[in-house]
Amino acid sequence: MRLNKLALSMILGCIFLIFLIQRKKMNRTVNLKSLLKYAFIASERGGNAILKSRNTLVIKKKGLTKEGLEEKVTSADFRSHCTMVNTIKNKYPSLNIISEESDATCSNDNENYHSTKFDSAIDFLEDEWVHIEDITIWIDPLDATHEFTEKLYQYVTTMVCVALNGRPVIGVIHKPFQNVTSWAWVGKAKSYDLNSRSKVNNEKLRISISRSHSGKIREVLHSKLNDYELVVAAGAGYKSLQVAYGEVDAYLHATAIKKWDICAGNAIIDASGGQMTDKENNKIDYSRETSVVNENGLIGTLKDHFKFLGIL
Repeated sequence: MRLNKLALSMILGCIFLIFLIQRKKMNRTVNLKSLLKYAFIASERGGNAILKSRNTLVIKKKGLTKEGLEEKVTSADFRSHCTMVNTIKNKYPSLNIISEESDATCSNDNENYHSTKFDSAIDFLEDEWVHIEDITIWIDPLDATHEFTEKLYQYVTTMVCVALNGRPVIGVIHKPFQNVTSWAWVGKAKSYDLNSRSKVNNEKLRISISRSHSGKIREVLHSKLNDYELVVAAGAGYKSLQVAYGEVDAYLHATAIKKWDICAGNAIIDASGGQMTDKENNKIDYSRETSVVNENGLIGTLKDHFKFLGIL
């Protein structure tokens, strides 16, 4: 059987068309394993930007919070934001990224970054490809800015969260002043520090609340509970890790909180076998179409989540 030129051209054209369709399809998918790596790199690079900026800070006022606290933003927030966003965008230019400092003007950074140290930590994980439209990245380039300006550096973190169809599946929290990075991929793996921490069994309930955004939570807890210990701390990332490490029984927040503050911690707590919900036990939606504000309070626990429902 001989093929004439027209038939041959049609067959080759079909093969080329299939190739283009498959290539376009691949360009619209993301490997979550690779994205975890770049989230890790971005958080550490953001932390390095903060360290380099701490002695030459320019501090501006954002306004007042609902609690009447003066909200600040610094040149370190902007520098970390640009560093972290560029790190991810250089590899994945089409990804939807929501950052606390999205209004910042960033210069182009075309350098690609790599981490052989982290590659070895996730070598055993299998690739998982998902549609790029289903992914939303949440970035907090400098959590606990108020405390950062007071040089309470232990509370400062940088955070990256990967939400898939609104659910947090990857969380990275980096503590630049301790050079510690905690990470988790829900259902897959988590960093050594999250696995190695021995969970503390306390006689009293230990509850972590915000140092600067507590609202009326002290009064609420006093009216609802008898025997408990308050742990006052700053930074949602820091308090989420307190839960994941088993240092506290719950992280409670009564007022509104931004989703870039809690998404990474939500993923890490979920991966550690815990839960993070609003005060009515609803899962928090991190899809791009939703509000950036979680209005309905926050409960983060490693176990016995039901104990804290109804308190707020």
